[in-house]
Amino acid sequence: MTTDESIRIEHQGPIAVVWLNRPEERNAYTPDMAVRLQRALVESDRDESIRAIVVTGAGDNFGVGADFGIDWRDPEAHAVESMSRPEEAPWNLDTPIIAAINGDAIGVHLTWAMQSDIRLVADDARIAFSFNRVGIIPDRNSMWLLPRLAGFGPAMDLLLTGRTISGERMAQWGMASESLPREEVLTRALAMAHEIAERCAPASVTVTKRLMYEFLEETDRLKAYNRERRTLNWVRTLGETLRGIEAFKTRSRPEWGSTKKVRLPSELR
Repeated sequence: MTTDESIRIEHQGPIAVVWLNRPEERNAYTPDMAVRLQRALVESDRDESIRAIVVTGAGDNFGVGADFGIDWRDPEAHAVESMSRPEEAPWNLDTPIIAAINGDAIGVHLTWAMQSDIRLVADDARIAFSFNRVGIIPDRNSMWLLPRLAGFGPAMDLLLTGRTISGERMAQWGMASESLPREEVLTRALAMAHEIAERCAPASVTVTKRLMYEFLEETDRLKAYNRERRTLNWVRTLGETLRGIEAFKTRSRPEWGSTKKVRLPSELR
């Protein structure tokens, strides 16, 4: 386990748990925290032994938004948010990211969580895209992503009004996979992460994640179908299918032979 001020990283076997670690400030956001979180995700992704990443909040909150003690008119406070290295965006990392939203997620903490691949949320958590209520606009790609998850109507509602909903409603609107009692959120997220790490082939998980995000922008269904089929045929050549079938037959844990750092051949496009 390492401690790095506002962000803490803990390894549990093949799982990296990244803690938003300002519990005395309810994990209030600072630009330095953003830099450290991004670094933690990228470093965990580079480690081939890490098969899944869980992001959660220390204390009772996932995070309550910006630290109001910062001068938010200072351009330097926002420079860290630029996507200058798109290959390091959460959706472009090879490792699945699970947000364990263990309590309130307000403003930037919610848009951070929305960039995870899977989200679990405390059913009584307060959830709010509160940006317009403090005179700024929603950030971190939320205006692109939220309509695709919740639908255009609910996205307009939440982003324009900045109103607060419950974690239970968040899940009902498709923004999270499950809502649970807050004491169960991290446990469930870790169980899901270990399930991916132990039961799913590294290469196929990476390929699935990449195609899922690619197809968010593909409007030609037939093109997506054929791209998927070519990729499936290529994945079969890696030998993981035989390993998975053998483990299924013998009721044993699979011994995978691939890595999450697999790269799709360009001719599959």
